[in-house]
Amino acid sequence: MRMRRMGMRSMNPVFRNARQHEGVASEHTATYAGVISKSALLLGLMVFFGGLSMSRLIGQAELPPGGVGMLIAAPIIALICVIVASTSLRLAPTFTIVYAIAQGTFLGVISGFYEIVFGDHIVVTALLATVAVFASMLTLYATGLVRVGNMMRKVLFTALLGLLFTSLLLMMLSLFGAFSYQENLGLIFIICIVAIIVATLFLLVDFDNIQRAVEGGADKRAEWVLSLGLLVTLVWLYIELLRFIAIVRQRR
Repeated sequence: MRMRRMGMRSMNPVFRNARQHEGVASEHTATYAGVISKSALLLGLMVFFGGLSMSRLIGQAELPPGGVGMLIAAPIIALICVIVASTSLRLAPTFTIVYAIAQGTFLGVISGFYEIVFGDHIVVTALLATVAVFASMLTLYATGLVRVGNMMRKVLFTALLGLLFTSLLLMMLSLFGAFSYQENLGLIFIICIVAIIVATLFLLVDFDNIQRAVEGGADKRAEWVLSLGLLVTLVWLYIELLRFIAIVRQRR
């Protein structure tokens, strides 16, 4: 049963690459405490740099010098960091930290725009909603009320591909003037709800992957990769919740 469980593949490529190192000879192995402490560090860095860039944007009511370049560069840097960290345990500590800084800076600017346009503490609301969803899913998983199986992973992976394809299609249509986000808020609203549900369920998969990696004796350095994978899902969930709240306020 143990071997069968360990053989199941993860839908999150960050976790999948981390689990490839299970059983690797190491002086230390991954622990829950290690994953928690590293996740807290990365979240702290992201919140700090996010708050810094957001406060600068709101204070000046415009992008700071080099702001446009930062908006373009930050997500690219974050993507590169995810790829490198998930494929190299040796480089994982450095690149996960860089990811947190780059992604935090990017999210700070995006959050600042939402706060300026929609106001009414929309960012705080989205943050609290993200924390609430995370706590709820962790409770469900820890108590065993929800179990993650092969079918759940396959369904979520299919849903993720569908969301990515739909987002790319709508973006291409909007570039050619064949689609307007403002005129199709109903459709965007539905897509946003589906994305929130999928991101929420992916948290359960992430918890399960962490458990398997720890119980499987993954290398101690894999804690950075496991923390990064969880952070990627949390960022996705926060962005979708931010969009959801903004759409609800627009439809009032």
